Amino acid sequence: MKFDAPGERATGSRLASESALALLASMVFLLALAPAQPFAKELGVCESGAVRDVLAGSVILPHYSPGNIVQAPPMFWWAAALAVRLFGWNEFALRAPSILAVALTAATLYAWLASSIGRRCAVWSMLPLLAAQYSADAARQPRMDALLMLFLTVAIVSLERALSPAVSDSSVPPRERRASGVVHRWMLMGCAALAMAAAVLTKGPIGIILPGLTLVIFFAIRRRLAAVFRLDLILTFAAAVGFAAIWYLAALDVGGREFFEIQIARGLFGRFLGAAVGMVADCHHPFYYFIPGLVSGFFPWSLFYPALAILLWRHRPDTPAPITFALCWFIAVLGFFTISSGKCLVYILPLFPALAAMTGWLIATSTSRLPDSDPARRWFDRASIAIGAGVLAIVAVLAALVFSGLGDTLAPYLHRSDRQFWKMFSAASRAASPYVIAWAALWLLGGMIALNSARRRDALRQSVAVAIVAASGTLFWYGFLNPALASEQTLKPFAAVIDRTLPAGVPLAYIGKPDCDLAFYSGHTVGSVRNFQCDEPSQAAYFILWQDHLKDLSASQSGCLVPIGQSTPVDSHGARILMIEKK
Repeated sequence: MKFDAPGERATGSRLASESALALLASMVFLLALAPAQPFAKELGVCESGAVRDVLAGSVILPHYSPGNIVQAPPMFWWAAALAVRLFGWNEFALRAPSILAVALTAATLYAWLASSIGRRCAVWSMLPLLAAQYSADAARQPRMDALLMLFLTVAIVSLERALSPAVSDSSVPPRERRASGVVHRWMLMGCAALAMAAAVLTKGPIGIILPGLTLVIFFAIRRRLAAVFRLDLILTFAAAVGFAAIWYLAALDVGGREFFEIQIARGLFGRFLGAAVGMVADCHHPFYYFIPGLVSGFFPWSLFYPALAILLWRHRPDTPAPITFALCWFIAVLGFFTISSGKCLVYILPLFPALAAMTGWLIATSTSRLPDSDPARRWFDRASIAIGAGVLAIVAVLAALVFSGLGDTLAPYLHRSDRQFWKMFSAASRAASPYVIAWAALWLLGGMIALNSARRRDALRQSVAVAIVAASGTLFWYGFLNPALASEQTLKPFAAVIDRTLPAGVPLAYIGKPDCDLAFYSGHTVGSVRNFQCDEPSQAAYFILWQDHLKDLSASQSGCLVPIGQSTPVDSHGARILMIEKK
């Protein structure tokens, strides 16, 4: 069974124009996710000091703060510094590299699949990638993970295209076809080498390890493992190592032993091997840790996993080579980080383009080629029914909880952050917010279309319904609810109060753990003092303390600190209290 006709593929200038349109559409969607909302608890804001350091001239090895070098290569901070030059020191500038990276990833995915399988598969692959929690959240985070996903996608896609048989054109003489194919293959190999080097400069050697592991798995499945040692592949990976090594040698010259210990010993071997090398790895979790994230982070598309698994297994002889490559890509990323001692949830972000490609192929196949009797097709219908019934039930239950008042009664039993979300959602619903009305209407529409089209066995309309549900849910969550919560939790207003109160250039220090968003918004240098003592000399005369940590101060410590201001309560720790030390 052949799933996509060659005539559906895009080539040449048509492919370029369609990919540009895909990039534009992706940017429009991602820019609707409130990229200028205030920072609150985003992890990447803690690292924004590295951007300041790049802007100050420390390009090779930036520091988060004086004496604290970065834990990863600096590609993201270079990109963020460039964005700050273009847009100023604001939230959008720090998010801009991630937004552009996710949009470029979607456009790359489109170009790859439109040229190798067909436009239908390409379009349906973009939608799950953009309208899923993992990638949408990554696009809004001022961190390097979205950049890593982009560079790995470009590298792996380029390798797949370089290794695929050239599409013959009967109008071109065989000798010219061969010569053109050789040039095209080496151009793709060069692109893969540059992308892998950029991935290494974003987050370290996994930029080369993951594409290499993907190739090994692919050739092993095809029983051609010796092809791993092809000369062109060896030269490609050698070039990637050579490009990346330029920065590593420069950073080693600047940072010396400290760079080696932080980025090599602790950042690479410590995180991956953990206790095996006598270190406690960050994000230490059990081996199955990523499985729930694969479901929740790709919802509602994750309900199609059974149909996809059946399709891949039952029709494996007819599975297009790019989809087999995507499966190997998925296995490589998931397998590598599963055996790693350190397992942070964001680590598996690079596998979602592969998962989106396979999902797009499933949808394209189900809407055009699979008979109703095929088991994969039946599971596709069941997933659509579950999604349709589920979203209708969710809207109905939430409406009942809001307008009956029962939700407010149950709210105290929720986690504090969930209580805040409920409070905002309930208030917006009662005020007939256009955001809530639009979300509820689209979910009701999507749910009804999904159920009706599943009854009629119309896979295309089922897919459209799921896309409506996924896109509207993502826009509502990241375009409305999350910005509303961030506006309540951000210390941006308090940073302005501090800058008006303190003399310019006076250092400020937290007693205990600092708030990264205040350090981002304040014009003062913000440090941290772990064990404050009144009689010890300090560079800072002004201090900040979390309200619930006041009780931890001894009588002698609190006796020499005078409160001069405080923020509104922003989280479970309460307000932030500004103090001055008695001299």
